[in-house]
Amino acid sequence: MQPYATYASLLHHLDDLGRPVRVLAAAPDGSPLVAVRTGGDRLPAVLITAGSHSTEHAGVRAAVELIERLQTEHQVYIVPSRDPVGLGGFGHALALGLGVEPEFDGYEELDDLLRGAGDIVYEEPGLLLALAGEFGYAVCPPGEGRAHAQWVAYNRLLALAREAPETLAALRGRRVFMTPAQPEVEGSGDFGRAYTLVVSPDGEVLHLNRFHDTPWAPTEPRAICRLLAEVRPGISFDLHESELMGDHYWLSARAQADRVSQEWEERAARATIQAIADHGATLADDDDVLGGVPLEQTWFRRSETGVYWLDAQVRGEGLNLMDFASRHYGMAFGTEMGMHGAFAHRVELGVLTVQSAVAVFAERHR
Repeated sequence: MQPYATYASLLHHLDDLGRPVRVLAAAPDGSPLVAVRTGGDRLPAVLITAGSHSTEHAGVRAAVELIERLQTEHQVYIVPSRDPVGLGGFGHALALGLGVEPEFDGYEELDDLLRGAGDIVYEEPGLLLALAGEFGYAVCPPGEGRAHAQWVAYNRLLALAREAPETLAALRGRRVFMTPAQPEVEGSGDFGRAYTLVVSPDGEVLHLNRFHDTPWAPTEPRAICRLLAEVRPGISFDLHESELMGDHYWLSARAQADRVSQEWEERAARATIQAIADHGATLADDDDVLGGVPLEQTWFRRSETGVYWLDAQVRGEGLNLMDFASRHYGMAFGTEMGMHGAFAHRVELGVLTVQSAVAVFAERHR
């Protein structure tokens, strides 16, 4: 089982499966943002999404696997990739700004290319921001002593937005494509994906898994919100991965509006994390998830090992997809699978998460 090389190869695979594909919107490069309908006819429906961060590719592959492997009488809607441009790779994203597919071999050539064909917005060691056409580009080369370069650069952008917002003025209202800087991660590498950020008109730096509760939002989150309003899922999943915690796994859950729904969410969470543990995965602990910050100082609550309940009100940054789905429609779960595990193993954890929770959901709605 391999990662998809590009978004086009994912679409070809969907064609080979022969399932009806529905176009929800067009991404900035013209690629169709698609949903696949599977399952039975029973309501409420199940929603499965992945790939809002294109570097988290095992979730994308798991979503496609679930088209065939999720057995349920309930309607199922699967959006396997929420960022078609990012999945196409950094060179593909750069072509949007340059007008032609660029040729470059390594970070030095990319640096020269952006300096020659774009406008440098900001630079410091480990981070170069450039504007080409209507798009921004962030280059964060991994180097000695710079583990998790993309994560470091992303947090540096957040700090700039807070502390020196004028440095990002040229990027307001624009997408910013960041190099993945993950040479050891299969499928991502140095340039195999583009991590999509958006600078809001107010100067806030966000990624595509935000905006679900804001009037100003990019095409992709708006399209998912329209799908949510139409199918009104009783349970939703968003399949994510993390570069920061080796090969460990944790499940994110959301508090429900009433006692009965909360009890079912807790029951589904327990069944899922037990299935994950039985499969042989290592469950994440607080250090994996919180990076050494005391639990009481975060927007997380842990109910048992590997299960964390997120509170978007405390976090800020707007609602992510599962925050939004849980507030308006029903149960909602996210995965965080460590990127440094074997790719096929990570895919199986994503599949098992959905299968386990949907079994509990189906029991509730018998």
